[in-house]
Parts: sequence; C-alpha cells; structure tokens
Amino acid sequence: MTASPTGPVAVLGTGAFAQGLVRGLAQRPGRVSTVHIIGRTPERAEAVAALAAGHAALAGTRVAFAAQSAGPSPGGRLRPLLRSLRPALLVVCASPQPPSEARTGASGWAALLRRAGFGVTLPIQAELVRDCGLACADASPATQVVNACFPDLVNPALHGEGLPVLCGLGNVATLATGIRARLDLHDESRLALLAHHAHLSTPEDPRDEAAGWLDGTPLAELPTLLEGVRATPRDFLNELGAHSAVPALHALTDPTVSYTGHLPAPHGLPGGYPVSIHESVLSLRLPPGLSHSEAVAFHRRREHLDGVRLGDDGLLRFTPATLSVLREHGADLPASFRPADLPDLCRRLLELRDRLRRTDASPSRQKEHP
Repeated sequence: MTASPTGPVAVLGTGAFAQGLVRGLAQRPGRVSTVHIIGRTPERAEAVAALAAGHAALAGTRVAFAAQSAGPSPGGRLRPLLRSLRPALLVVCASPQPPSEARTGASGWAALLRRAGFGVTLPIQAELVRDCGLACADASPATQVVNACFPDLVNPALHGEGLPVLCGLGNVATLATGIRARLDLHDESRLALLAHHAHLSTPEDPRDEAAGWLDGTPLAELPTLLEGVRATPRDFLNELGAHSAVPALHALTDPTVSYTGHLPAPHGLPGGYPVSIHESVLSLRLPPGLSHSEAVAFHRRREHLDGVRLGDDGLLRFTPATLSVLREHGADLPASFRPADLPDLCRRLLELRDRLRRTDASPSRQKEHP
C-alpha cells in the first residue's frame, strides 16, 4: 500500500495518551510542523495545545499547535473540520470507554469488565473510530486514520466492514519499549515482538504468552522481561506508548524518514507486530522463518484473552466465558455478529453500562479476567 501523505497531523482527544503524544511531537522535531488538537470543548483543546506549545518552546522546536473543538459528538462536526484542515493523519486517541475503569472502578460495570475481558467493549471502542473513518472518506479522502483505542481488535473489525484504518499505536510498541529499556537495547531493529493488547497483563496459561526474538533468535527470557514491564504502573506505560508513537508518525508523514519498530494492527491485522516504514509505506518486519500467515495465526489463537474473537468467516464472536458474564447481567447480545452490527451493539452496551455504573460491584465477582 503506497502512501504519500501531506499536510498537518490532527489528534482527536485530550486525555493522557493524547497529551503524551503531543508532548512527544513537540519535543522531537520532524516534518510535522502543525498539530491540530481536537477536543470535546474549546477550553480543553486549548489547554492541551498550550501544554504542547510550552514543551515545544522548552525543546526549541518549531512545531505549532492549534486547538479545535468537535463537540460532545464528534461525528458531525468532524467533517467540516477535516474538509478545512486536510490532515495527512487523523490520530484517534479519544476513547468513550477508558481502559482504567476496569482496573480501578468500583461499579458493577467495572466488575463486569474485569470478569468478561476488555474485548467486551469492542463495539463501544469501534464506534468513534468508525465515525472517523467515514468522516475521512467523505470529507478528506487523502487523510489516513491511525487508531490508538484498542486497535488490536477494533482495526481488524473495521477492515471487515470495508473501513481501512492504517494502524494502531501503543500496546505492542509499549511492551517493546519496556523490553528495550531492560536490555539496554538502543537499536529496535534487533528486537521482534509479537504481542497482543491482552499481553499488557500476564496470561494464565504460559502457552498464551507473547513471542520475541533478539537478532533473529528466540528471546528465552521474554516472560521475565515482560513481568518487569507489567510491574510498571499503567499510567507510566501509557506515557511510554504515547512517546513511542512519535517516530512512526514522523515516518508516515515524511517519505524521507524511515522507521523500524513495532505497531499494533498494521493494515487491519489482529494483534501487534514488528514493522518498518520506508517512503511512508508500512510493512511487516518478521523474524527469519516466520511467515505472514503464521504471525496472524499466532494472534488469532490469543484473541480469546480479551474475550472476543474474529473468525476467518468475518464474524466476531464473544467467547463463552464473556457471553456468560453478559447473560448474568441481562444483556441479550448475540454470540456472534458482523462488523456492520457494531453500531447497534454499541448502543445496547452503553445502555447496560449506564445501568451497571449505578450499582456497586459485588465482592464475590471481583475475579480478574486475564
């Protein structure tokens, strides 16, 4: 897939990941000279733009930051914004379902997420990214969508609906950055990691662990290295993931810059992979002896860790354990569904979430999902 992006970068979202990303863009100069920060309110967008501009001043870079408001429902307002801005990339960092709620929340909904797995939120996560893809197709077809919100499963689901999302950010890149720090490894091209969003936590079955190679040789100490990364507070990992995205965004917007690293869901593939970007073209960078189909199959065998699978037939399926938890709470959702069903499932899950957020979590239902 050949890409020749031009123009500024637009970042949708003003939360912790978006803040880390724009700080990184401010501190590391490149072809990206203008970053538009799109928030729900003008005040919030302006605050994050001012933060980023301050970091640019401290770093002595010339990156400019502009605040834009999309309102509480970005879908409609996004089209005229995109038509006006014509960004090379629209980076989606705004999530209607924060991952932190499953770890720290005390409501019935938080308890459901812990038991069912974060994959149960796939329809909620996908809805905004889907709106962004449709908005780009209508108003700025040259703009490519990069999704930082549960990309390992959202991006493949949207590709199944015919809405291409170029790649994701975070997750496998976050883990790779943590591993590099522990190995004192400055050259990321020496590391190849296959890791899913679910690998931010330790799988119950060691056979479901991520896989890694160093200089083409299997990395035997990978589980130990990952345990060290996973022991890092999640908000710290979030910052690492945001900053790790900056070199990739530079390479995607500047054909003269190359990138060798890791990204989740490149071209809609499930899970995260070692990748390279050359002349703004994104490709897999697999270790010797591992084929494309084998790498995809590796992730397909681990999708159950998040509670939902994407089959070769194009159907998405909640795992039996996840479906059982949903049934316990009166959610009459189908066991399998097509990507086109995501908007309706999103509406039904939001209704369930609104109800369960008003209830306390039962102490007897606090078992963590892997």
